[in-house]
Amino acid sequence: MVAAPVNSGFILTDDPATPRTNATVSFRDILPKPDHPRIAGIHDHSALSWCQSRREVPAPAWLINRLDKKNVEPFVGFSADGKPDPSIFTYAADEGAPVEEAVAAVERLLEALSKEDKDEVIKGDVETDDEFRAWSNPELYVNPGGIRLDQATAEVQDLIHSVLKASLSEDGYTKALGCTLTNHFLGELVNGLSVLNKHSYNFRLFLPPATRRPSTTEPWGYSFFGHHLCLSVVFVGRRMVIGPTFMGAEPDRIDVGPHAGLRLFSHEEVRGLTLMRNLSEENQKRAQVSEGMDCAHGLPDDRWNPFDERHLGGAHQDNRVVPFEGCPISAFTPAQRDEVYAILKAFNIYLPAGPLEHRLARLKAYEDETYFAWIGKFGLGDPYYFRIHSPVTFCEFDFHCGIFLTNTSPAKCHVHTINRLPNGEDYGKALIAQWKKEQTKV
Repeated sequence: MVAAPVNSGFILTDDPATPRTNATVSFRDILPKPDHPRIAGIHDHSALSWCQSRREVPAPAWLINRLDKKNVEPFVGFSADGKPDPSIFTYAADEGAPVEEAVAAVERLLEALSKEDKDEVIKGDVETDDEFRAWSNPELYVNPGGIRLDQATAEVQDLIHSVLKASLSEDGYTKALGCTLTNHFLGELVNGLSVLNKHSYNFRLFLPPATRRPSTTEPWGYSFFGHHLCLSVVFVGRRMVIGPTFMGAEPDRIDVGPHAGLRLFSHEEVRGLTLMRNLSEENQKRAQVSEGMDCAHGLPDDRWNPFDERHLGGAHQDNRVVPFEGCPISAFTPAQRDEVYAILKAFNIYLPAGPLEHRLARLKAYEDETYFAWIGKFGLGDPYYFRIHSPVTFCEFDFHCGIFLTNTSPAKCHVHTINRLPNGEDYGKALIAQWKKEQTKV
């Protein structure tokens, strides 16, 4: 089996000592009782039957319908103005993506699969098959297909994780694995391991149709998604794009067992809050879009729902239009802008060293068009949302109400993060477009 990390690699020693508030409640204090409607009967369900049971409740039924792959719209692209412009991206001929290692890992996986499993896991072309975009982050098993890891053999599980390890940075794989381990911990807490476990994820390959094999030169990719972890990975030679991505945790830490001490998203949490608190009063006012965290406290109706909460870039939001708002980071001090890039690096840490270096350079090239937006108050005990948005990035961090935990206001033990790539970079679209132009020149 895959070796698990001792901790997430994102544990800070200078976490703020927050006063006790509803937002800083311990997850142990808000665990549901076995007969609570949030979890009642979960121990008797499979992932599929649990999803079906949620269809009988109006609110989750709404979400399930929205996430159904039949409702995936033709791709336009995430943008600030409704006019995505992929031409703003220029990729180097070689950005150091580990394509050879990733290809080898996929080949080992395919060699171990039966013909039936190969036919199931290999989907269509990475550019045109909309099933690549049919990911979702709830535990609800809405769109079956590909390989479901908790229904696969231990050998296949390990081989799929080998694909992840070959594609991601070491820290990035550790972070992704931490999401799966925390999901398993949640399953233990609510007695629902058949629905919530470290293997309750789907894996799908999108390979060149002519060969149905991964390539060191042609575009291909894969998706890996499930509760609180969704990755969309595209390779084009020694260039790669990872995005959109979703990473989250409920609760945000493990406090017992072999993985005790694992805590996720502390870099993003602490750096974001510290940055906001250190801004000038004028820039704090410019950054703060709303002091209230929901519609009852000042957010517009289209800025909140009970599942995404304040997130705007979640699943099936590929074509959303989100104007720039908040404070331009050009108004920040140099040290504060450095903190913005430290947060962006944490959001993109799953990229290997070469692609990460090129990604950060692209982010800095748009510094004058980068905005920092905040929702909520910013005391040490307050819940909050923040976003970093430019023509080339859309990173969101949010504290949420409980889905399995019983808190009905945002708490710091339930975290969601989203990394969108605006202007047609999601799903490697812009990279593939550049590659096609390169082929015509050849």
